[in-house]
Amino acid sequence: MNKETLDSLKQTLALDSAIDIGRFGIFYDSSESREDKYFIKANKEGLKMFAYQLLCASKDLEDQEKDNAFEKIALIPDGSAWIDKDSEISLFHVESPQLSKHLVPLITKETWKDRLSEIGCTLIVIFLFISLLVGIDAIFTYLTP
Repeated sequence: MNKETLDSLKQTLALDSAIDIGRFGIFYDSSESREDKYFIKANKEGLKMFAYQLLCASKDLEDQEKDNAFEKIALIPDGSAWIDKDSEISLFHVESPQLSKHLVPLITKETWKDRLSEIGCTLIVIFLFISLLVGIDAIFTYLTP
């Protein structure tokens, strides 16, 4: 999808006027069922605006794939009047799966210092437990005639 197609689509859908009257929000259904249920509460203009935002994000993602430079793509501008203020779920950006491949955390190998700290903490807990038992025994021997 190219810029000219998006511009013609913007004019065809009359999105300039849809900004003022459009409403869009994603909400959580808190009924007693075990499944998590989400739903969209929107009017026609709000759905048009959201669809247009997704198409723009798709074009930006396509451009990023050509340049092989992946970034997060802002989905909905902050303070958009057509986004329902009571919406429980906010979608801020679109992220390419390629981006998350580059951000995979490295698995660190456990060092002797890590193992030593585990052993030290375990020994302290055992010492405190034994001290508690000795203290309880001392109290009972003191209280019994």
